[in-house]
Amino acid sequence: MQASHIKNSRSTTPNSVLMVRPCAFRPNEQTAKDNSFQKPLVSTGRNRAEISKNACAEFDEMVRTLRMNHITVEVFETERKNTPDAVFPNNWLSTHPNGLLVTYPMYCENRRAERRDDIVSYLQQHYIVQQAKDLSFLEDDGDIVEGTGAMVIDHVNALAYVCLSQRANKRAVISACKAIGLTPICFSAFDTAGTAIYHTNVMMCVGSDFAIVATSMIEESDKNVVLSTLKETGKNVIEISEEQVNSFAGNCLELLNSNGKRLLLISDTAFSSMNEEQLALLPNDLTLLPIAVPTIEMGGGSVRCMVAGIHLECKTIGAKQTTTNNISFDTRVRLAKGDDLEGLLALAEAASPGMTTFPPDRATLDNKLKRSIREEQKLMRQERPDYLLFVLEDLRTGKLIGTSAIFGELGKEDSFYSYKREKVAQRNKSLGAHYTHDILHLSHHFEGYAEVASLYLLPEYRKHFNGKLLSKVRYLFMGLHQHVFPKQVMADLRGYVNKDGESPFWNAVGRHFFPMTYAEADLYGAVNGNQFIADLMPKLPLYVNMLPKEAQLAIGKPHNDGQPAMAMLEKEGFKFTNYIDIFDGAPSMEAEVSSLKTVKSTRQVRKKVCEGTKHVTESKMTLVATLSQPFYAMMAETEEQDEIAVISRKTAQALNVSSGDTILLSDV
Repeated sequence: MQASHIKNSRSTTPNSVLMVRPCAFRPNEQTAKDNSFQKPLVSTGRNRAEISKNACAEFDEMVRTLRMNHITVEVFETERKNTPDAVFPNNWLSTHPNGLLVTYPMYCENRRAERRDDIVSYLQQHYIVQQAKDLSFLEDDGDIVEGTGAMVIDHVNALAYVCLSQRANKRAVISACKAIGLTPICFSAFDTAGTAIYHTNVMMCVGSDFAIVATSMIEESDKNVVLSTLKETGKNVIEISEEQVNSFAGNCLELLNSNGKRLLLISDTAFSSMNEEQLALLPNDLTLLPIAVPTIEMGGGSVRCMVAGIHLECKTIGAKQTTTNNISFDTRVRLAKGDDLEGLLALAEAASPGMTTFPPDRATLDNKLKRSIREEQKLMRQERPDYLLFVLEDLRTGKLIGTSAIFGELGKEDSFYSYKREKVAQRNKSLGAHYTHDILHLSHHFEGYAEVASLYLLPEYRKHFNGKLLSKVRYLFMGLHQHVFPKQVMADLRGYVNKDGESPFWNAVGRHFFPMTYAEADLYGAVNGNQFIADLMPKLPLYVNMLPKEAQLAIGKPHNDGQPAMAMLEKEGFKFTNYIDIFDGAPSMEAEVSSLKTVKSTRQVRKKVCEGTKHVTESKMTLVATLSQPFYAMMAETEEQDEIAVISRKTAQALNVSSGDTILLSDV
């Protein structure tokens, strides 16, 4: 293939996609007659609520994966309950490099309800749409062509490969191709049972310089025209079997990310069905992106059906995000997931030394991650989780930029030690001597408390409410689940270190009792538990006036980077009651969960989306979180109207909430 041809091909490969969250997902009873890929609800052994919940989780993970790979994803919620196939928007909508937007005639009644003016308006507001054509009127005469499900389009060569069926009859195909400016390559294809293939894109994918095709399913008389056209337009053909089609191996889509990297969107099921010889025929510079969507595949479609490629130029391309309002939409807190390990390790390395609860040790972090995922399940049983790990992610890149955690109950597994600083008075009448001394003695004061810990945010993100979000989300979460968490909570800050990076308190105390450096002791405790403290730390009180002056001044003093965190804790309602960390002398803060500012100001409201480019008029920055699972939280502008909160569509998308859902608000 000539270089110019490749360049033109890539200019028509989308780097943005549109997706619709499957809030009302189920196998569609109206489409079951001719969609042999669909599994009936009764055969799954699961109810509708469970299926919809699993479908949403798969959808959210797919959005996250695409964004991590630098693909722009425009997400919309399902608006109507009787649209079980709304997750497949490519059937009613397509866009084209010449600025054309097309809506299509649909075969089933409940699929016609998927067409949405608000999505069309959104694309017109944010992308350059030169012309919009509505072909839905063809339904009146029974003429159907279901978008890029029915037509697999080669945009560079202005071709549409179409397998004729009830979802794509010839008159409708010709009308659509004329309106768009495409030449149709029509053919018939059947499975071994003689059933017509309902959508072309389940058996065929056409990329820039390759095509994946189930040639054995094409009617013999039509096979030559399909293959010859593909070869004439420079496509390397990878043949797949009917069995692989049933595993959605043909339901793929080539994408081009913002870095100019080619990706192949493919499902886990499809990827697993392909053999080494087939994979070797794909272009060397094409990165495969397998995504697991087994629940959604029950509905008869896979990852390609879930995205409508946006072949339009963005109106705001190159625009800078400089306002607080825009920045607030770009970060979101969630509970840690199984594939977060590398991101967590990078954060721990950036935070080390000083974060006792979050060491830069792969095995330890892997255990913490698995523990958090396991403990999260306890909430479903109304039991107290021992440990929950939150992460802050940059939604634009998928990068983890911060972390914070909750320990459900201190002292449950390992003893929790602190130093209590208090005064003792000594006097002798015969000498007339009277002395008051500060002493430190070991204490188990905080055993039975919850602990908020492991708060760390990359320096470049310490702005735009990110620090508040990471901190406050833990209080909101404990307030939401007050019935399982202890009544009291504590927080250990990072201790003061001098300009050489040394802890004066450790140098004066700890190093005399532990055969290791401060950083080594910090890491050892995080990895192996605190029993070594009980074994080696002196049991008798320590007199503060016997310590070096620098060590005395470090008692109860936070790390320079931790002073803002201490100020936030105090504003939240925490108090320093003269308990300090035994390693570095850092202040330990405590509070009643119910008295925390965030908990007291949290309320439940119903969500309303502010449509289009209209802004809320009397808005304020608020902590917004989901009431239902999965748990997400972010800072966003909201306007409260009685018991309704008006938020932007982009915020609603980031939180994965639908119209009318109940959400949590808390004052900043």
